[in-house]
Amino acid sequence: MTDSYKHVAEITSRFKKSIKTLDKGVKEQLFIRIEELLNGQLSGKSLKGPYRELKAIRAGKYRLIYSDKELCKIVLYDVRHRETAYMS
Repeated sequence: MTDSYKHVAEITSRFKKSIKTLDKGVKEQLFIRIEELLNGQLSGKSLKGPYRELKAIRAGKYRLIYSDKELCKIVLYDVRHRETAYMS
């Protein structure tokens, strides 16, 4: 990853735990998407219902769940397979 970004990433323990179980190819896709997100080149889809404060972006068959509510800060919450990403 590059050293200078428009945004700062905050990584939750849930995100760290989720990413550990993924294979190398999926992790590479996620890191590319995270870089685009931090550079301001990408904006995700706003979620609805109990997740309305969060957004999601696609990385293959996985979804990166994050929040950009704070100025210049992206909070990475979770990574889930698309089939289970939006379930409680």
